[in-house]
Amino acid sequence: MKNFIFNIPTKIIFGRKKIQELNPEIGRQYKNILIVTDRTIYEKTDIIQKAQTILKDKNVFVFKDVEENPSFETTDRGGVFAKDNQIELVIGIGGGSSMDVAKGIAILSNNPNSIKDYIEGKEFENKALPIICVPTSSGTGSEATPFAVFTDRFAGTKAAISNHQIFPFLSILDPELTYSMPASVVINTGLDALTHSIEAYLSTESFDLNDQLALRSIELVIDNLEGAASKNTKSMDKMAYASLLGGIAITHASTILPHIMGYPLTVYHNIPHGRANAIIMPAFLDFMKEYAYNKDKVELVLEMFKVKGGINNFINNLGVSTKLSDYGVNKNEFDDYTSKVIVKGDVKITPAEITEEVIKNIYLYSY
Repeated sequence: MKNFIFNIPTKIIFGRKKIQELNPEIGRQYKNILIVTDRTIYEKTDIIQKAQTILKDKNVFVFKDVEENPSFETTDRGGVFAKDNQIELVIGIGGGSSMDVAKGIAILSNNPNSIKDYIEGKEFENKALPIICVPTSSGTGSEATPFAVFTDRFAGTKAAISNHQIFPFLSILDPELTYSMPASVVINTGLDALTHSIEAYLSTESFDLNDQLALRSIELVIDNLEGAASKNTKSMDKMAYASLLGGIAITHASTILPHIMGYPLTVYHNIPHGRANAIIMPAFLDFMKEYAYNKDKVELVLEMFKVKGGINNFINNLGVSTKLSDYGVNKNEFDDYTSKVIVKGDVKITPAEITEEVIKNIYLYSY
C-alpha cells in the first residue's frame, strides 16, 4: 500500500441553518472582520445581511467587488481595503471566487507585496490572517483546500497559490445557502466538483484513503446533479457534501490535465470553469483509456457513468454541449492553448505521457 500523509486542519461544520453558528465559533477573539463576496450575492440574496446580523457585536466590513475568475488587481485592492480597516479575520462568503479572494486578502492584509509576487514564489513576510469560508455554491471545494486561483488578465492565464497558511481554520457548509443558485450555476459548479474528483482519483499523487473520498464524490454527483439543478433540496444538500469531498481530494492529490486545459477556455471565451473542465473530460478519458498508467482506475470511472449512458451523455443531458465548436472556439487557438498548458505542473502528475501533441489532440477531439 502506498504511504501517505492526510491533513485537513479545517474545522468543518455541515448542515442546514449552521450559518447561525458563525458568531459562537468566532467568539470574542476578533473584532474587525471583513466579509468578502460578490455583487450578485450581496445585491440579490439576503445571505450577507444575514451574516451581518449574526455578527452584530463585531465591526463588520464588506468587500463586494469579487468578479468571476477574480483578477490580481481585485485581490490587491481587497488587501489595501483590509489594511485600511485593520482587519483581523477574513470571511469568504460565496462561490470559489469569493473564497479564493478572501484567501488572497488574508495574505495581503499582513504582507507588503502584490498577490502576483506571492504566486510567483515570494515567501510571506508575515503570517496570513485567519480565514473562514462559507460556500454558497457546490463546486470548488475551496472551503477545504490550501489553494486559491486568480486570473492574470495581462498574460491571459490563470495562476494558483498553494500554502498551508490559507487553509480556512473554519468552514461552515450550510446547504440552505446554496438554494438560491440558478440552475445553470448548479450545473456548472457541480461539474467542477465532478471533475475535481475524477482528476484527484486519477492523479499519481492519490492514495487509497483519498481515492475513497473522490469516488464517493463522483457517485454523489452522478446521482444528484440533475435533481439539484431542478432544485430538489435533498439533492442540493448532497451536492454540497460532494463538493466538500472533492475539495479534500484535490487538497491531497491536486487536479490533473483537464483542469489546466480548461483554463484558456475560461479566460478567452468566458466558459464557466466547471463547464470548461467537463467539455474536455470525455475526450481526456478516451485518451486515458488507451494510454493511462492506471487503466484500471480509468475503467472504473467510465463504468460509474454507464447507468447514465456514459459520461458524454451524462453531461449532454444536463444541457451542456461537449463540443468546443458550440462555444465559438476556433481550432487555430489550440496551438496557443497547448503552449500555455504544457508548462503547468499538473501535467507531471497526470498518469500518462503528456506531450504537446497529446494536448492539442484532446482539444481537437473535443471540437
